[in-house]
Amino acid sequence: MGAIAVLGLGASMKLFDPQEYEMSVGVNDIWNYHHSEAVVCLDRRSAFTASRYLTIETCRPDAFYSQIVNWDFIPGFVKIDLLPQYSETVIDLNLQKFHKSYCSPFVACQVAFRYYKASYIHLFGVDLVSHPHLDQRMCGRIKHHFTLLAKALRENGCQFIVHGEGILKNI
Repeated sequence: MGAIAVLGLGASMKLFDPQEYEMSVGVNDIWNYHHSEAVVCLDRRSAFTASRYLTIETCRPDAFYSQIVNWDFIPGFVKIDLLPQYSETVIDLNLQKFHKSYCSPFVACQVAFRYYKASYIHLFGVDLVSHPHLDQRMCGRIKHHFTLLAKALRENGCQFIVHGEGILKNI
C-alpha cells in the first residue's frame, strides 16, 4: 500500500484531508473526527470519559487493534502484543511484538507499516504541545522514541512525514 495517514487527536488533525491517503489508522476516539479504517486503542476503558468511551465502543472500523483483550467485543478486534520495555537505542520492525512509547500513535505507525505495508506514513494530530497528561520530560521521551521509529521506518523503505508544528516536526 502507499500513503497511510496515522491520526492522533491533536491540533494538526485539522490539516488532514482523507482524500489524499489510501487509508487511515486512528487512535482511541478518532471516530469523533474521522471514521478511520483502523483504530488503535492501548488504554483501558476506565481511562476515557463516558462520551469518549461511547465513541470507542460504537466505532466500527475494519480492524481494531489493542493489547487489552477487554476490547474484543468490538468487531474487527485484533490482539497485538507489546514489548515489556521501552526501546531507547533501536527499533526493530521485524519483531513479532510491537515497540511501545507513551502515546498510541506510536504503535499506530507500526500497525500501518506491518499490517498495511505503508510506504509513506503521514502523521497528524501528534503535536504534544498542550497534552493534558504529558509533561515536558515525558514528551521528550516520546520524541526520542519517534526519532528511533522514523529511522527504522526509513531503513525499511517507508517514508515518515510529520504534519503540524508540534514537538515531532523535525524528525
